[in-house]
Amino acid sequence: MTKQQIAMCIFKVLSETMAHPHLKYFNSDANFINDLALDSSLLLQLLMHLDVEYNLSVSEEALLNEDFETVRHVVNSIYSAQNLPSIEKGLEVYEDLKVHCVASNLSEIVKRQPGLDHRIIYFSVWDAEVCIDDNFILTYHSDTIDHSRFIDSYEYLYGMKIRSWYQHEKTKEDNIDTLISLVENKTEDQHIMVMLDMYHLPNRDNEFNKDPFPHYLMLGPTNNPDEWMVYDPDYRWEGISTKDEIINAVNKPTVSGGYIFSDKKASPTTPEAVKKYFESGFSVGSNPVTDAVRAVIQAHLDGFNKLGDELPLNHLAKAVEELPVLAPRKYAYEHGFAFFWRELLLPESEFDHWCDVIDELAKTYKLIQFHAMKMSLTKNREIAKNIFDLLDQQDVREFDLKNQLYAVYLIWCEKNIHLYQSHNEAQSTL
Repeated sequence: MTKQQIAMCIFKVLSETMAHPHLKYFNSDANFINDLALDSSLLLQLLMHLDVEYNLSVSEEALLNEDFETVRHVVNSIYSAQNLPSIEKGLEVYEDLKVHCVASNLSEIVKRQPGLDHRIIYFSVWDAEVCIDDNFILTYHSDTIDHSRFIDSYEYLYGMKIRSWYQHEKTKEDNIDTLISLVENKTEDQHIMVMLDMYHLPNRDNEFNKDPFPHYLMLGPTNNPDEWMVYDPDYRWEGISTKDEIINAVNKPTVSGGYIFSDKKASPTTPEAVKKYFESGFSVGSNPVTDAVRAVIQAHLDGFNKLGDELPLNHLAKAVEELPVLAPRKYAYEHGFAFFWRELLLPESEFDHWCDVIDELAKTYKLIQFHAMKMSLTKNREIAKNIFDLLDQQDVREFDLKNQLYAVYLIWCEKNIHLYQSHNEAQSTL
């Protein structure tokens, strides 16, 4: 099971088997004693039911020596105790990164299916669309952003067809009525994604302190009609929110969107599908995030926005404010390298080297933002040289990454596409 599934099992045992009354504050980080009112005996009872009902157990060593203070502690212990396939033991990327909310939701369901590889969906993330508005403000979200590359590719990659339940031609009220009906009638195989403004979820930490904060997550019912289960794979958070709180966050004018799909027809990805998806989104000659930052810096130095109006240099700090949201997308390269490295059985030491390059690429954007903020405050234009030098270094790093990734991709194609085609030809003659 994935960690999200384990957390859901914990909630089901507490709410259904044990009929525990104190679940209003259930979430991944809830403290068993302070938030959920479970004493040590009730906690042991929970662990026993997880073992008996779901075959989920902690090791005896953990049971003796670990203090299971939070839901997350139990989840992590059970996850580690599972007899995980070797595919999960090596070449693992850093799990706690908030890379891309749409990709994270879609990959979470893939992780649950035997024989499917969630890393493939991330091939579209490292160069995902970046927006610059008329005032040269860099942003991770706008009304024009189109997630169709993820949505349209999901069926031929994994056999699961996604449809949009949110109808933009309808009123917000009508769409909310649709969402309520979907959640209340959700089946086990269904997955409901919704875009909401996470700034307006009172029980959620907003680490970027953004208002608004458009974000995709998944919803499901509980045995209390006034409370819904929230699944947020991007932030590794599961927990209860009231139906009213969620509806309020969906009802904001800053957000509009939602999808639903079923995992009933999930199927392994063919080499041809991997090839098609990789090549359709691989940008050889550009690095969109770096290119966008360079354009924003230059526009503020020139002093004019896209409409020809004055653009003061002290506006630059605000213009790069969302760079910390965009920078983690570069960690998606680790998924790409891990996929091909594992498929080709390449040396793990080389994989580690490229992970270090990826880490430096993602973190250097923080330094770029710092210098941009400093130039915005001091109006010292000489700082621009440092910024452009850093951006040039970013291009060198990222093109090195792309060249290496593409090289191993070609080796993978030579090995897998030929075998796949030969297999299909043999099958067609039977």
